[in-house]
Amino acid sequence: MPRPGLPDPYRKRARAEGYVARAAYKLKEIDERYRLFKEGQRVLDLGCSPGSWLQYIASRIGPTGLLVGVDLTPPVIEMAPPLYFVPGEVESLDLETVTAISPDFDVVLSDLSPKTTGTQEVDQQRSLALALAAWEWAKKLLKPGGHFLVKVFEGPDSPVLAALLKKAFSRCRRVKPAGSRPASPEIYFLGLNYRAMPLKGKR
Repeated sequence: MPRPGLPDPYRKRARAEGYVARAAYKLKEIDERYRLFKEGQRVLDLGCSPGSWLQYIASRIGPTGLLVGVDLTPPVIEMAPPLYFVPGEVESLDLETVTAISPDFDVVLSDLSPKTTGTQEVDQQRSLALALAAWEWAKKLLKPGGHFLVKVFEGPDSPVLAALLKKAFSRCRRVKPAGSRPASPEIYFLGLNYRAMPLKGKR
């Protein structure tokens, strides 16, 4: 993103292509590199508002897929099946509210951001707490072989999350898409091919 007062090519492109926010191009770049989405998938988008990620995902999974967005604020785009919106915070929302729509998902995404304070350490800890909450959702809802993408403000404790994902996925990547400002602390951790743990008592 350019400095304030300078043209933003991503924002201009979003307006031209009908996306409600420039953030769609972060997800598009990651998807083009790692092929997260395909026709007919079930996808959970945590922190979905205003809805540009929903727009992009819907175009990739098609009418045979299913897409659930969770956020405190409703998306500004039209939501009709197979797109569903669930209002709430990931740290307190009842899991059954989502599993009533779909019991599991092929991809779980989190673009959640905390309310920032301007204090780097505090903001990093808040971001990490949201990322870990998203990971708890993913552990319960991801199908074996599924993918997990989560945003976090990079800091001294973010390797804790990376270590958890490395144990749970065949591959784990740290991604900084071009749409993120170089000075921004945000990065994405991507877990590919989830190795779901077997239920206790079963082999």
